[in-house]
Amino acid sequence: MARPTRSEPALDLGATGDGAGAPSDLEDADLEDANPAPVGDPALEDYRRAHHETLDRLWWAAAVVYRGKWWIMAVTVLVAAAAVYLTLQIPNRYQSETRVLLPESGGGGLLSGALSNLPSAAAALIGGGGGGGFTRYMAILDSPSTLETVVDRFDLVRVYDLEDEEAPRSAAIAELRDRTDFDVNLDYDYLGIYVLDESPQRAAQVADFFVERLNERNIEFQSESAAEYRQDLGVRLEQAQSDLEAALGDLQALQERSGVVEPTAQAEALFSTLGAATAEVTAMEVQYQSLLSQYGPENPTVESARAAVNAARSQVQGLRSGAEAGLPSLGALPRVQREYAGVMQRVATQRAIVETVTPLYEQAALQESREADAVQVLDPASIPTKKAEPRRSLIVLGATVSAFLVALAMVLFVAIVRRTGPAVLHRLRTA
Repeated sequence: MARPTRSEPALDLGATGDGAGAPSDLEDADLEDANPAPVGDPALEDYRRAHHETLDRLWWAAAVVYRGKWWIMAVTVLVAAAAVYLTLQIPNRYQSETRVLLPESGGGGLLSGALSNLPSAAAALIGGGGGGGFTRYMAILDSPSTLETVVDRFDLVRVYDLEDEEAPRSAAIAELRDRTDFDVNLDYDYLGIYVLDESPQRAAQVADFFVERLNERNIEFQSESAAEYRQDLGVRLEQAQSDLEAALGDLQALQERSGVVEPTAQAEALFSTLGAATAEVTAMEVQYQSLLSQYGPENPTVESARAAVNAARSQVQGLRSGAEAGLPSLGALPRVQREYAGVMQRVATQRAIVETVTPLYEQAALQESREADAVQVLDPASIPTKKAEPRRSLIVLGATVSAFLVALAMVLFVAIVRRTGPAVLHRLRTA
């Protein structure tokens, strides 16, 4: 429809013959009534021209969609039907879940047992817990060795139909990792193991086997740690016993030479306190070395143990200088008493070390000989009755909406090409 009051638009979308220009005329009249302006105002004319062109394009697009409605509906229905058919071919997957509780020691049973034999000050400085927490157990569950064991145990290469893959075992491990999930619930402090499988029975069996394998690996690691710990204590105990015998020999020689048999009560208190403090340092050093060999220098528990050792060493230095407990320093004693004090300190120290390390060694030997702590099953895996995947309704809905939008876009695209194609070709030929 030609309009003598405005220039011809770049793309004449109103010449469709569908009456698309009628609403534009009405709108134009409304604009003139609502916004009176001098005749021939360029700004108003440009606004009206752009407004009419937009309405013409919209009506043209609506007409194109209306003419192609059956094709759009046919494509949408066909895609929806195909989506329904294809989703019905996807096998159902069932999810089985098991929940486990970790040992109360949190993987640090050796350290927790040792702390019970240490003085309260040392135990407070070192703290409880063995480090690692849930991350230790999740690392075991997600390790390639554990996944390989599960793949071999249930012949998942055949179950997942991966025999034709270039690396069937690796492909089965990757598929198993996609179908499993390990989640930590911090509110209730448990570890959940979730397994997806086409067979409900196999999903439950795989979940239970993960727990079984976790127990086996955990026991292996703790048994190895117990053996190393016992060996470290054995070496330290032998050294302490040898040093105690040497100190007792020196004490006897001093008594025979000087005639000094018993120091003053205050000196005895000093020796006893120094011996206990030094024994405490030694015990914490043993714990620190064991923790260092098990968890590495960056572990928070190792750092706490290192700080405890330094604090205990400072306490011993304070006792030696007479700065604590109101005891005199070693330099304040007479020469004979000072010599006697040195020998008595060695005797008391080595005796305290032997008394402290011996029960730790016995406990480590007992820990090594018995079964290590394992995770406790809170909820065994049950055979699921409801499917977890696939969500067919969402798949069909998504495919249907996508097909409708694509068909709509195709109808408009074809119409635009047919309408502007000849003009574009003419411009290309004459350019």
